[in-house]
Parts: sequence; structure tokens; C-alpha cells
Amino acid sequence: MKVKVELVDLESVKKFTQIARSIDSDVRLIGKDENGANWDISAKSLFCSLIMSQKEQANREHTAHEVDWNTIWCVCEKDIYAAISDFVVVDK
Repeated sequence: MKVKVELVDLESVKKFTQIARSIDSDVRLIGKDENGANWDISAKSLFCSLIMSQKEQANREHTAHEVDWNTIWCVCEKDIYAAISDFVVVDK
């Protein structure tokens, strides 16, 4: 499954990471940086999820790679929608 997600603060990052760690399958966060280059990190890593947090990125004066927040996706071979539904962004 692949769904768009949003991690907006430290608490949401911690909760999302805890959920990802409880899933017995690989859970990834993927997207593109400001240059259109793909990136792919483990959603089970608090550090990796934290660096994707919108609040953490916004607080930095200069980021190594500014992320296009419209392209953060959670990918897993299993259907984990019910577990992460609080973080899913639904396009209107």
C-alpha cells in the first residue's frame, strides 16, 4: 500500500514511529527533495522520521534538502492503513 502522510510535530513523529515499529513488515517513507531527487528512509527509525517532520524542517534556517511536503508517502507491502490513518492526508 502507498498513502500520503503528514508528520507535523515531535509527538506525531513519535507516535508514527511507534506504530511503524509494531508492524512486522518493512515500512518506508518516500518522496522527492527540492531538486526532484528521490529519497527513501525507514519509518521505523525515530531519527529518520524526525528529520521528515515538517515542524523540525521549518525551524531550520537552512536545510540540506528541503522536502516537497506534497510528496511524503508511506509505503508498506501490507495494508497498514488502519494503523496509520491519523497521519494519512486525503486529497480533496
